[in-house]
Amino acid sequence: MKGEPSKRHDVIIAGIGGTGSMIIGQILAAAAVSRYNNVLWNPSMTTARRGAPADCTVILSDTEIASPLLFSADTIIITESSRLKAFEGRVLPGGMIILETSGENEEVERDDVRVVEIPGVETAARLGNALARNMVLLGAYVEKLAPLPAALIEEEIARKFPDNGKMRELNLNAFREGMNIARSA
Repeated sequence: MKGEPSKRHDVIIAGIGGTGSMIIGQILAAAAVSRYNNVLWNPSMTTARRGAPADCTVILSDTEIASPLLFSADTIIITESSRLKAFEGRVLPGGMIILETSGENEEVERDDVRVVEIPGVETAARLGNALARNMVLLGAYVEKLAPLPAALIEEEIARKFPDNGKMRELNLNAFREGMNIARSA
């Protein structure tokens, strides 16, 4: 980070259209601009519709980013459990999978990665809207890996949902609850 020892965070956010994968990638990247010399957000969508694969890559680095393409990453956030098998092999050994656990889940087969299971849908529904599950997962990521101070993410969430008190508060509360859940996960 600017003014601190160089660190790089590579994260792949894997989901389907409508699960908020792109939004949390955008929020993470936008919040990181003030702390990292180089920030990249690279979306990948098969079609622009709900239910189709929708993934993105976020790279936060103080050194040059040689390529926007990232096959493997230190961390993978799975916003839709059906995407686990497609992405499980892409997390680096010693890395982390943050897994949305609502619905039917397959087991992570690898034993060389840390798995953090987060009940994003249930948590977001309890807060008022299950669609905020992405913010719960983003909170878990920030708590576990601390790529940025939580306050920077919260500022970006507030910017992303301007003048809409209910959605802003829902998303901020979901982000904070994700951090709380991750502390004991």
